[in-house]
Amino acid sequence: MAHASADFSKAMRPISEKELVHERLGDRFASALSEYDTLRRIEILVDEFLGDVKGQRALEVGSGLGFFARALQDRGASVVASDIGEELLRRVKATVGCECVRVDALALADHFGPDSFDIVLSSECIEHTPIPADAVRQMARVLKPGGRLALSTPNLLWYPVVKLATAAGLRPFDGLENFSTFGSLRRTLEEEGLAVLQERGLHLFPFQAKLFRVSRWCDKNLQILRGLMINLCVLARKRGRP
Repeated sequence: MAHASADFSKAMRPISEKELVHERLGDRFASALSEYDTLRRIEILVDEFLGDVKGQRALEVGSGLGFFARALQDRGASVVASDIGEELLRRVKATVGCECVRVDALALADHFGPDSFDIVLSSECIEHTPIPADAVRQMARVLKPGGRLALSTPNLLWYPVVKLATAAGLRPFDGLENFSTFGSLRRTLEEEGLAVLQERGLHLFPFQAKLFRVSRWCDKNLQILRGLMINLCVLARKRGRP
């Protein structure tokens, strides 16, 4: 296991309770997650999009419980896990052993400096920030030229369904949920000098139906419908020479 370090000391802008929903959930956070959904996002963002990461410096934005930080570290990357939740970071430090930093997704460049990472990965984080496009801009700025960004976030098309499920008490998440589209992500990335390399949709229907084999088939064979899928996955590369 890599040497564990943590930095929770830097001043931050006032963070609202809505943004700290995962921190407030505590142990309920893990039980609320879908193992299938998490594994699918790891397969796409880490294995399919990023592939060989050995020896590369990687930043995870919105580390949560550390599943993606662990996946990157297990594949040989030098990982920095970042989040706004101190308890979440302590858990990642204890379970993954990577460097852990408490930093706002809207202030990455101020904290780390520009052109600092070979890889930035963020899964299901930007929607929990006040301005998702600004979070994407920050990720772009801390990437080195030639560096890659792997990102996933929920599809705006599904927001009414998610809102209804929350109101009905079918899910415990009551924080900020600012969803995106492939078009809005693409525009922001291109404005920041990143070229979109791949777009993938995940889950044509809710994974709670547990029709995992059918869901995988749809993910593989129906990407023409990716704009209708629940999760949007994007791989982009920062222009310029490494």
